[in-house]
Amino acid sequence: MKSTTVRFVRKPFVLLIVLGTVLFGGVCFARMSQAVLATDGGAFLVTRFHGADFLRSSFESAGRHFVTIRITGAAAGANGRVTVDFRVENKSGAPVPGIKDAHFNIAKLSAPSDGEAFDRWVPYIYRLQTVTGAPGSDWPNPSGTQAYQGYREAAADGRFTDFGDGRYRYEFRTNLTSARAGTRAIPYERNLTHRIAVMLGGQSGQSGDAVYDFVPDGSRVTKSRDIVQTAMCQSCHGEFGLPGHDRERFQLTTCVTCHNPGQVDPHSGESLDMNVMVHKIHAGAHLDSIPGRDGIVFDNPGTPADESADNGRYAIWGDRNEKHTWWNIEYPAVVANCAKCHQGPGAQVDNWKTVPSIAACGSCHDDVNFRTGVNHEAATNDIGCVKCHAPAGNKDAVVDSHEWTTKDPRHIPEYTVDLSVSRPANGTHFMAGEAPVVRLVFNEDGKPIDHTTVVEDTNRDEGCLASGCPPSDGMFSHAYFFVHGPRANRNPVLTTAARAVVKSSATGPFDLSAKGARLALKIDSGQEVRSRLSAASGAITVAVMAGTWRDVAAATPAEIVAWLNRDRGFAARAIAYIENGSVAIRSRNLGTFYSVQLESGPVTDAVFGGDTAAHVLGSNFPFNNLVQFQDSSRNDPKARWEKDAITYQLDPVDDLQPGTYVASVQISGRGRVSDANYKTPSVAKVTFQVGTPTDELPVAGNCAMCHRGPQGTGFVLDYMRHNKILDNTAVDQCGACHDGQSQDVSGEWVGGLQNAKRVHAVHFGSSLNYPLATVGYRSPGVDSIPGRNWNITFPQDVRNCETCHPAGTTSGTWKTAAARLPCSGCHDSQAAQAHMRLQTFDPTPATPWNGDELESCRVCH
Repeated sequence: MKSTTVRFVRKPFVLLIVLGTVLFGGVCFARMSQAVLATDGGAFLVTRFHGADFLRSSFESAGRHFVTIRITGAAAGANGRVTVDFRVENKSGAPVPGIKDAHFNIAKLSAPSDGEAFDRWVPYIYRLQTVTGAPGSDWPNPSGTQAYQGYREAAADGRFTDFGDGRYRYEFRTNLTSARAGTRAIPYERNLTHRIAVMLGGQSGQSGDAVYDFVPDGSRVTKSRDIVQTAMCQSCHGEFGLPGHDRERFQLTTCVTCHNPGQVDPHSGESLDMNVMVHKIHAGAHLDSIPGRDGIVFDNPGTPADESADNGRYAIWGDRNEKHTWWNIEYPAVVANCAKCHQGPGAQVDNWKTVPSIAACGSCHDDVNFRTGVNHEAATNDIGCVKCHAPAGNKDAVVDSHEWTTKDPRHIPEYTVDLSVSRPANGTHFMAGEAPVVRLVFNEDGKPIDHTTVVEDTNRDEGCLASGCPPSDGMFSHAYFFVHGPRANRNPVLTTAARAVVKSSATGPFDLSAKGARLALKIDSGQEVRSRLSAASGAITVAVMAGTWRDVAAATPAEIVAWLNRDRGFAARAIAYIENGSVAIRSRNLGTFYSVQLESGPVTDAVFGGDTAAHVLGSNFPFNNLVQFQDSSRNDPKARWEKDAITYQLDPVDDLQPGTYVASVQISGRGRVSDANYKTPSVAKVTFQVGTPTDELPVAGNCAMCHRGPQGTGFVLDYMRHNKILDNTAVDQCGACHDGQSQDVSGEWVGGLQNAKRVHAVHFGSSLNYPLATVGYRSPGVDSIPGRNWNITFPQDVRNCETCHPAGTTSGTWKTAAARLPCSGCHDSQAAQAHMRLQTFDPTPATPWNGDELESCRVCH
């Protein structure tokens, strides 16, 4: 295995020394006068270092203030002199006088030229950029390579007037009648739409931008070029993540005054045209030119070779010889989903459908040489593109060619699934004593199947190839069923898979006559569960002498069950019952980690065959497989298969916390043969309420903002295994496996790693100190695309927590519920980990997630 370079990422870290507290046994105990709440920490609250308010205040503390610029008028005379008037207001709407510097640009909207299919903005102001220091550098072009680029003027270049009341005027130095890009004259055409951009920024001072469209000859503006809305960029990049060039350009309408056709980076020769550059940057690792001969983009640290060594590269150097690498970008949506960005009220928002061009299309399809005819019919201009690619319904139409949802038969689920939950007695929510029933209907070609045919596939999975699917044998690879909740603390509930259970080795009768016989056991690792008025120990002992026996030397399962359930301590934490004639004991799942462990003794020996192992939930992930097995003893006893539907009788809800719970399915007939030969599962989910009629807000959401498009379609995580649809309710699906149970009494997660840590870690991947361990791929071969998830860069400031935890639609607990799991997803340095361990009381430190830990995070945070 090759060595891995560890990146040390500089991150803010606070060492907490709280006055008036005593550190004892790894727990920070506040003085008795202090309440142990997330308000004690004051300066150490989560919101003091995270969130939009924090980011705004940090900018202001550094002297940067976001302002609104209102351009009130502009004029460009026949003599070529240009003036612009504008006001600057702060966030309260008050005028901001005293601004000393600003930047200005002006461009015109010209008709298509040189065989292009689209209008273009043409700047009047240019600079000459020259490559220097090429020997020994990694840029392609030699020293002396030059390019004229659209640019701007500073306030000191022309005549800048501050009227003292928040109003300003700027007269450009550039005369439009004599504008040039080197030796090329830029004609001044007064009858065309012109755009002036006003920009304020830098590392300190006022920040903002605005544009103003007008026609110099005084006629009305009738033409513009409005392709993509800034709001679409901000849906991923947020209000803080987008600004470029000294943080003074916030809107696309400003960017295009410089980034237009003909603009080139002299170091690389790459286009700086927005039409090309933005497509290529966002396509990144998906560009046709990037994968090498092996077809692999990302280096797999689990192999000796560097799989990325033969890759193509895409980089732009920009000014100051600073390299910006984009070839390994992972677009969070689907590159073919053009409508992810091209949506909204823009006049030309549908140009992607109707105005194909060499520049736009060739930016993503960059293995095409249109002039020579490599990988496409030869073309010298855009004139002929529309003949093949624009008409809707044409097999080569842009819309049809980008309809990725139907292109790959592997990604079209076999079934649609209707899930429903029985009606509660009060009509809104289930209460103690009620046991919901879930009804599952699998539809094929719009019609329900015969559900008595949902049987295990005793043959090998058929799978499906990109070229087509083989015939189905009619059997099911799997029919996984999950129930979990509540949303605030997702754990498996109410199904047989949600039971931590130990069963007797026989059906009895059992000899319990040994002197002093008793049953001692630990429920949920022995963790004590407290409420305001009571405490229920997880360490339980029940004496045989307390039972009622017809013959204690021949105790029946029914007598043993009655004996245990009569004991108040036992009944507070566990349930005894008979299953298939055997005695079974299961946890009521009230602790943090669900488990049942018997201690050695006469009852354990007689009834349970001396079984002292810790029994936890029965699989790496808590599924109930609702296929009918050839061995009927494996069938889930809570399921019923009828022609019209499968019904599943859930356990009573008595032990559940009030909140919203989720039932979901993941079913597949054809299954998966390999990572290239599979049929994506069919998925569905439904919610139900327990203990409250009020829908519980999820901890996180808003996934669709980056991952989806306007039609509700978009990025799907792992078609081959999961078909996880990243819409705004994705956590209701993902939480079925990525829950709070580690599935191992040692506390090591062996199944779906908990969402709170893993999702943070994936989104912060490229900035983690130990990405392989923190994301959770302890074995490099487990990642479906090795290397991908520790290269991801969040497209805005990762501390803007409201991006994924927006107010109003999520619970807001990111502010108040500091804990080891979510925080360690980003804060993975050794110092941060030591701090978390130090502030956690753990009587069994060798098993740090087995449920007996007490975290003190909220004392300060």
